[in-house]
Amino acid sequence: MGAVQRPILARLSALLLPAAVSAVLGAGGPALALEPVQDFGDNPGDLRMYLHRPAGIRPGLPLVVALHGCTQSAAGFDDETGLAALAEEVPFVLLLPEQQPGNMARRCFRWYDAGDNRPGQGESASILSMIEAAIESEKVDPGRVFILGLSAGGAMTAVMMANHPDRFAGGAILAGLPYGCNRPVSAFDFFWTWYHHGAAADGADAAYACGIGGIDRTDRDAEEWAGFVLDAAGQAPARWPLVSLWQGAADPTVDPANLRELTEQWTAVQGIDAVADEQRAFGSATRERYLDDEGNLRLETWTLGSLGHAVPIDADGDPESCGFEAANIDDAGLCAVRRIAEFWRLTP
Repeated sequence: MGAVQRPILARLSALLLPAAVSAVLGAGGPALALEPVQDFGDNPGDLRMYLHRPAGIRPGLPLVVALHGCTQSAAGFDDETGLAALAEEVPFVLLLPEQQPGNMARRCFRWYDAGDNRPGQGESASILSMIEAAIESEKVDPGRVFILGLSAGGAMTAVMMANHPDRFAGGAILAGLPYGCNRPVSAFDFFWTWYHHGAAADGADAAYACGIGGIDRTDRDAEEWAGFVLDAAGQAPARWPLVSLWQGAADPTVDPANLRELTEQWTAVQGIDAVADEQRAFGSATRERYLDDEGNLRLETWTLGSLGHAVPIDADGDPESCGFEAANIDDAGLCAVRRIAEFWRLTP
């Protein structure tokens, strides 16, 4: 990446999270071991790799990949979210890719850039290299690899599932965006073209098309959303990943309407109805579940009425607490990572 691009990318980062949620995560709870991995293979995206190995590590464990949001780090996304403690309990190996400030001043994964969100390109290729390295070094089960992320990490989770759906048993997108949202609405989309080609700050097309920072998201039909994924995947896998989608209704950063677009995208690629088969309330949260024609659960959505732009945790949960509060990690009385693990069938 050329030096001229660095200042441009710094301007882009201001579009991805507003100042109200820009504080760097602080520490405030018990730290568990997080080990850097220096040499994990090809790294065209220039990312860092960290592993948490549970005390009960043995061959054949699942692998969970966790992608932090803007302004966050690997060390600020393991204990705080509850993932590290859950990795010990299940157990599973936890892999945390990390963005470097030299790539993006605010540490956003570059989900919006064609040089990073296509198979074999940039950050997508780096994350896949980390997964392959972990499969080899930790002897995890390659059929039980899962991925989740918040915000830009959620958008990059969608990238990875679209680029390599056959590599993941499940994924979870929290306050994220549909794959391909950063594309022109039509050949005559003047504003997207104007933004994209540098008349405004680089990446303004992402905010315009995807609904970031108070801009309404672009509505597309389900077939178009599915087409973006299928184009990236090349062909449909034998079985798509299980998909869990989470969105705070009070999110000031990512337009909450993106939850519907994500639902349409990931039901359409699987050929299932975008009308929920089951609905259940958990306090102010609503969970909807979507089944395939054979009655198998394939996708779930969670809408949290009072949640902003954050991973929901249950800091004083009974019998087990889940994580602790930090920037973009809020005590909502609901442990997202535990619910996601249950949906992925990692826990009873």
